[in-house]
Amino acid sequence: MSEHHPSQQRSSRQRSRARHRARRRGAAAPLTGGLLAAALLTGTAAAPAAAAPEIGYETLTPRCSPALPVPHPGCAEGRTYRGAPLPSGTPGSFGQLAGPDRFATAAAVAREGFPEADVAVLVSGEDAHLVDALSAAPLARSLAAPLLLATRDAVPAATSAYLGERGVRSVLLVGGADALGELTAKRLRALGVEHVARVAGADRYATSRALAELMPRAEHAWAASGEQAHLVDALAAAGPAAGLGQPLVVLPDDPAVAEQAARTLSALGVRETTVAGGDEGVADEAALRMPGAERVFAADRYGTAGALASAGVGRGLPAGQFTVAPGAERHLVDGLAAGTLGRAVVLGEDLGAARREVAVWFGSAPVVRMTTVGAVRLQDALP
Repeated sequence: MSEHHPSQQRSSRQRSRARHRARRRGAAAPLTGGLLAAALLTGTAAAPAAAAPEIGYETLTPRCSPALPVPHPGCAEGRTYRGAPLPSGTPGSFGQLAGPDRFATAAAVAREGFPEADVAVLVSGEDAHLVDALSAAPLARSLAAPLLLATRDAVPAATSAYLGERGVRSVLLVGGADALGELTAKRLRALGVEHVARVAGADRYATSRALAELMPRAEHAWAASGEQAHLVDALAAAGPAAGLGQPLVVLPDDPAVAEQAARTLSALGVRETTVAGGDEGVADEAALRMPGAERVFAADRYGTAGALASAGVGRGLPAGQFTVAPGAERHLVDGLAAGTLGRAVVLGEDLGAARREVAVWFGSAPVVRMTTVGAVRLQDALP
């Protein structure tokens, strides 16, 4: 008989507790098929929105507490901003947001969701640094600001055009100089941006904590793996987190680093955390550190995204409104900016698993608004 090291015995006990907690909270059995459709389409209604500054559009009210490292005119002047067009109320409002490349797709999302923004959040659009953007969507929406893409040393034409059209004067850079270098900051100033500041930590996990620390207090948060192979779970969680005004942190398997994230969330008042994905993405030893942790996951990324969408609706996202973002690795970047729209997110592209998850939205009640992003073509997303 083999012997077990004490640390292995503790790990086994922790995994057992995590499974028990998931079963007790109902997190380990995500809804599928018609049950998911019913939860998403006829579930919890959204909280009443504030009076819109313009009829027929969403209202965006920036929340700048704690204080930002750049000036925000909306916070200083008590302004509200026009957001995305509201659905007409009749079933079947479908749209597509896409451009010829990832930078133009993010700009298309910005024009749709943030047509009056005077502050922007800038993240790297390069594959090696995509993880920084995943935690940035909730902060951007809380500031009534779009999420735009750049490279380490350049501001692409689509990003520059949006900043110029809007006359944006304050930009938050997310990530270190290896993601967005000083040359990018200089190019922003040459475009007329007066205030540029950086939000960054020593690594992706510290950066996500720094972003969370700029969010208003919340009792619920979201967490997902920060490992390259599992970024899709954070992509799916970003929309609900942004829509509900709640932080999203990325986690490693290292319990000590996860403990730092737990302290950050607790300081924000977080009592419950939805951990996106199974233990192959975030190990039990790390997940259990989060305040009131519960997992939401399914057999694959498409099912997990659907279950996260259901969880978001259960916490107050508008039912019947959702974004379809790319689920394939090569196109994940197209979905980065879509989280700022603040809607439930399901994963698309013309794959059987994806189409099944989208189809459940049509099973029990009319879809009010569906928007595809980037590589997901509208005609392919429809079941």
